[in-house]
Amino acid sequence: MTHEALKRNIPLLYAARICGNLIFFVPVIVIFFQAQGLSMTQVMLLQTAFAAAVVALEVPSGFFADRVGRRPSIFLGAGAVTAACVVYGTGYGFSQFLVAEILWAVGASLISGADAAVLYDTLLALGREEKYQKIEGHASFLALSGAAAAAVVGGFAATTWLRLTFYLTAAALAVAVVAALFLREPPRGKGGHPRGELYYLYKIGRFALYKNVEVRWLILLAALVNGLGTVGFWLYQPYFELCRIPLPYFGLIFALFNIFAAFSSKIAFVVERAIGKRLALISLPVLLGASLVAMAAFVTPLGFLFVLFAQFVRGFSHPVIQDYINRHTWSDKRATVMSIKNLTSRLMFIVTAPAIGAAVDAADVRLGLLLTAAVAVAGGGALVIALRRDRVI
Repeated sequence: MTHEALKRNIPLLYAARICGNLIFFVPVIVIFFQAQGLSMTQVMLLQTAFAAAVVALEVPSGFFADRVGRRPSIFLGAGAVTAACVVYGTGYGFSQFLVAEILWAVGASLISGADAAVLYDTLLALGREEKYQKIEGHASFLALSGAAAAAVVGGFAATTWLRLTFYLTAAALAVAVVAALFLREPPRGKGGHPRGELYYLYKIGRFALYKNVEVRWLILLAALVNGLGTVGFWLYQPYFELCRIPLPYFGLIFALFNIFAAFSSKIAFVVERAIGKRLALISLPVLLGASLVAMAAFVTPLGFLFVLFAQFVRGFSHPVIQDYINRHTWSDKRATVMSIKNLTSRLMFIVTAPAIGAAVDAADVRLGLLLTAAVAVAGGGALVIALRRDRVI
């Protein structure tokens, strides 16, 4: 395969990331669920079911990508999330939305890890692997910029018809399916083990969560900030309602969040080099916790500005942590290790989300925000101690 063919993977991945993040329903998804009669406990149960399905599929799908191919994994994943949007757009009630969540989980699992792995291995084959953090940051910037545009359109489209946002999303995701078709598989190690594929999968898991100390703590830190960041996301819309922010502004606010996260990704490699690895990692749970506490303390139409701290964490953490992990991972197991990272994030969500949803129904969203912040600060403190003890930072 020529270098020119491999070079085309980078713009194709950019296109797939952009279209895959044109999720028009994001600013109003909780409002949509509530309009269908769901409580916050049920909303969190749906998301817990999604996370549980991802946990079940995450590592096998990453292993599929490593053994069968990253391109078919991304293609099938994009097709599954497109189908999920159609089910959402036509569905009513908890059970039908549950089907959509499972479909989305299948798609997300197939894409998760495979896209990062195909990018890194493409750069490795081109002799440009040192550029990964910068290019991954730019890819995240483009994806989040697309998400920002989709949030604006989705917020206004929802005032006409809430379900329209799902059909617009399905159309955008269909374009990501086409982009995945044109990807080329970069060279990669075949891996494997004489004792069979399952044993090899066990060896990769042991490497990621036990044998390599740095990879283990990085995965757990990513789980904390990503899992709790996702819990926080599901509290934003009830918080906006508490702050009496009109629905048409939800899209504009989410657009601001995505733009802020996009620029955080774009400058991540510059910021990380300026402040160093230690401060870069310590800042993540601190900023996330501060964001949630400030939201709970100040219920005001301008309270959404406190979410920007969490959006910095969202944009900055992805390229930085993935780059640190990639430096310690070989190509034949890269997608599987990334899937393990994403799996642990889902586990964090599963453990915390149902209780926080119930707390919101029992009191109000402020209690949910404070509980999430408490877990972020306590868990972050424990991880910082572990990172320092094992000389990771």
